[in-house]
Amino acid sequence: MQLPKSRRRQKLREKKCQYPGCGKIFFGIHISKYCPEHRQDRYRIRKRTKPEDVNIKNQTFKHNYTEVVTMVMNCALEGCDHQFEVKIYPRQYIYPKYCPEHRNEYKRVRHLQQIGREDLIDEMKKDGESFEYDHAGSNKETKSEADVA
Repeated sequence: MQLPKSRRRQKLREKKCQYPGCGKIFFGIHISKYCPEHRQDRYRIRKRTKPEDVNIKNQTFKHNYTEVVTMVMNCALEGCDHQFEVKIYPRQYIYPKYCPEHRNEYKRVRHLQQIGREDLIDEMKKDGESFEYDHAGSNKETKSEADVA
């Protein structure tokens, strides 16, 4: 079977510009949405997301060390008394806020449910941390675990 060497030319059709408030009629191929004026870069609508605040899940530790130092830090989660080691690097200021056991959002929520601090879960939710938890199942588990302890 022989294949054609030239590509098939696309048909120009009468189209209506989709830019809000324009509605001009122009000739374009099947996929074109905008008239030649609104194809220009200055008319492009760009959606930009706000950068996430790094202090929600991490902590900022300002220092002027010139070499790598190991430091012991406390977990920032309410009711957690664990300490963990962090290597402090020169010209780096953002470090973990929580111990390795509570770095996961789900584990932080479970810990707060077990100690009975539902109000702190709502505060974390307002601050921007996204997670899902089961209200109905958590109350049963918390009571049974409290009875065992």
